[in-house]
Amino acid sequence: MTDRPIIFSAPMVRALLSGRKTQTRRLATSPLRKCLVGDRLYVREAWYAARSLDRTKPSLIPLDADIEHAATARSYAEIGLKGRIRPGMHMPRWASRLTLIVEGVRVEPLQAISEADAIAEGVIEDPDKGFCVPGVEHPNRDFPWLSRSTARGMYGALWDTLHGPGQWLGNPDVVALTFRVVLGNIDRPPP
Repeated sequence: MTDRPIIFSAPMVRALLSGRKTQTRRLATSPLRKCLVGDRLYVREAWYAARSLDRTKPSLIPLDADIEHAATARSYAEIGLKGRIRPGMHMPRWASRLTLIVEGVRVEPLQAISEADAIAEGVIEDPDKGFCVPGVEHPNRDFPWLSRSTARGMYGALWDTLHGPGQWLGNPDVVALTFRVVLGNIDRPPP
């Protein structure tokens, strides 16, 4: 069993917290290509600490420091009052609040994703919008939201917003991980 960090955006963290997200796909060239069933992943996400710690390196922030997670903050104005937002890549292991237990690993072309897999990635159906991912804005500000007519199509659009226009069409090999979400720090499992 190996422990590894994994970074998620705020919309994906909210999908994990709500139980909607049980899969993730990463480029097959990423370190996650080495994951095995039973490995544990600790989620890194945007976060902030007290304003008095703004100039402190993340590795030097005390373990008992009060931190907040940007994905579940009430507003960005509230975050601004607390301290500066730090990117997930700088989140210390002790500050993670989500642990993923890997239950399946496969390498496949990106476009092999099924409708069910796209929904397990956090895509939802909205009667007014079609399929969408709550919190993911359309890259063109003239449109109110990013949506598609199928879950798979929405996942393709989401991939392009994360990796750049046209990357879905490139159909790269990806590592598809299926996992169980544990609400708690990797070093402090729930009772």
